[in-house]
Amino acid sequence: MAQELIPERDARVHVERKVWELAMLALFLREVGRLTEDTEALAVGAGDERIVFWLANHVGRVVATDIYGTGSFAEREAGASMLSDPRAHAPFPYREDRLEVRYMDGRKLEFPDASFDVVFSVSSIEHFGGPGDIARGARELGRVLRPGGHAVIITECFVKRHPGSAAPVDFALRLASLGRLRRHATPRRRAGVDVLTARELSCWIVGPSGLELLQPLDTSISPASYDNLTRVRPGRDPEPATGSFYPHVLLQFRGSVFTSVCLVLRKEG
Repeated sequence: MAQELIPERDARVHVERKVWELAMLALFLREVGRLTEDTEALAVGAGDERIVFWLANHVGRVVATDIYGTGSFAEREAGASMLSDPRAHAPFPYREDRLEVRYMDGRKLEFPDASFDVVFSVSSIEHFGGPGDIARGARELGRVLRPGGHAVIITECFVKRHPGSAAPVDFALRLASLGRLRRHATPRRRAGVDVLTARELSCWIVGPSGLELLQPLDTSISPASYDNLTRVRPGRDPEPATGSFYPHVLLQFRGSVFTSVCLVLRKEG
């Protein structure tokens, strides 16, 4: 599936967690029988991810939403031109009549209840703001999903968390340094990277969504995944252990290790 989604690369060589995210989404939708002309899918915080173009070739309707042209990702993945000319962002030909692109805040979706068969968000919900913002986004995803529908939420999760990587610690450093350090920290929000713990995934996303988690969270990691542990620091380029970008699986920030996590959910009905 990774090769199908990114045909210009060799998936066996360019091993990357971002590609894994997209492939997991596509494989799940295929497994639950959602890749049909009857399916209406909503992408929240979609940017110009290639998965929306790929899905336009596999389902009846795709609506991509984001705060296009605003926010910290406007110059990278969510440019305003996606609203007026999505074809310019497409990595391959797609059925243009199946894709609709709309400006919309994921915390307040402008759709009636039970509007979509599939709702998904890929590496976006963690950037919505604090815990309350993330919970509102999750609640909205659940609200617009039809009974019996499926949701996929992909975000960041710690697999090993340093004791110092905690919101109260960061906030204390901010106060002690008079704001020079950890300037964005709050009593409930860590500074530096938007990564969640397993408990936060449950409390901030799964619970507020009102949806059923179809598989228990598994944070076990193979030893080989650590072979090219990549250190990330604010304002600097990533520093992979081997000097090569690939494989790109685990990242380390201030002693904590994190990677992507895929939550698959279903709405009763």
